[in-house]
Amino acid sequence: MHAPDDRAPDAPAGDRSPDAPAGRAADAPGADPAPATSADGAADGPALAPQQPKSAYELPSRKNTVLRNMVWALALTIAVVVVIGIAFFGVGSTDERQTLENSEVDVAGSAERAQAVADFPVAVPTMEDGWAERSARFTDGDSPRWKAEYTSPDSSLVTLIEESDVSAPMLSAALPGTLVEEELTLQGVPCQALRSGEDGSEKTGISCEGEDFGLLVYGAVSSEEIRSLTEAALADIQA
Repeated sequence: MHAPDDRAPDAPAGDRSPDAPAGRAADAPGADPAPATSADGAADGPALAPQQPKSAYELPSRKNTVLRNMVWALALTIAVVVVIGIAFFGVGSTDERQTLENSEVDVAGSAERAQAVADFPVAVPTMEDGWAERSARFTDGDSPRWKAEYTSPDSSLVTLIEESDVSAPMLSAALPGTLVEEELTLQGVPCQALRSGEDGSEKTGISCEGEDFGLLVYGAVSSEEIRSLTEAALADIQA
């Protein structure tokens, strides 16, 4: 026979230990461990990384890139518009422009090309010293027009316009409020001495109308210079 075992049987696993602190139960199998707490009772979590300052070499964002491209495109558009405006309209008034010494206008060549399509004799006056050619242009269409600009000896602009006849729109555009000063005959062609009736205008002109042409010469110059260019133009037409 064996003597009875005086030891108490082992307590089942998971039973509360008599020595465990009061108020704390043993961890159940499979349960997540409770988060650790700090001395002041706050739960200890993962530490947040400090925010790094932005680098000066950081690549630009898509928004900044689009804005920059828009600014460059706008600046380029404005520059192109300014260049085109200067090319077409120039800077300052027409009367103040000066012909460059090294620039030459081939009025005779332009007139030769215009004569191939014009229905009137294109005038190319031969001027004395002191006169300079500025520009020449032929416009085709319902009312073909030959226009040449000259610089007079006193550096003023004088314009020659020729069409199939002298029309009211031609006169009103060149000399607003046109007034007839005198009836003339130049190179055997009936002409009229004109002036602008617009207040403050100093423009004068001469219009002449032949059998198949209408000629107008005008500018803010003396009547002698207007007459000189008109007579030279009529002489070329009748040559």
